[in-house]
Amino acid sequence: MLGWHISVYRQADGGSSSATAESKEGARIAVWQTGIDGLQWLDELVRSGQAIELGGNGYPYRYTGQAEHIILPIMDGPPEAHSPWVGGPDDIILSGWEGRTVIDQAVADECRRDEWLLIEAWDES
Repeated sequence: MLGWHISVYRQADGGSSSATAESKEGARIAVWQTGIDGLQWLDELVRSGQAIELGGNGYPYRYTGQAEHIILPIMDGPPEAHSPWVGGPDDIILSGWEGRTVIDQAVADECRRDEWLLIEAWDES
C-alpha cells in the first residue's frame, strides 16, 4: 500500500516551544492512514510558515506546529484519511494496528492554541 500512517501528539514536555527531531511524544491526539498524497496538508503548512519540517526519512518524517494550525484541520476528519484503513496482502499487521481513524477529543480540548505539537508520518509503502 502506498501511503502514510500519521499521528499527532502533544509533547511530553508541555509544548511551550517547537518540537525537535528528538522530542518525546506525549498524549496522542489523533491517528489516521492516508494515501500517497496524505502529507500535502503538512507541506502547505510548512510553506505558509505555520509548521516546521523536522526531517526524517519516512521512518518517520516529523513535523511540529502550534495547535491552532494543526488541530482544526483534523477534527472533522483528518486530511486524506482512509476509512476504513487499507492493508496490502504482504503487510505485516501487528496487534497494535487500530485499523481506523482515532481522534481523542478530550486530549485535543486540553491543548492551548499556542501549544507546539508533534506530528509523525510513517511511510507505509
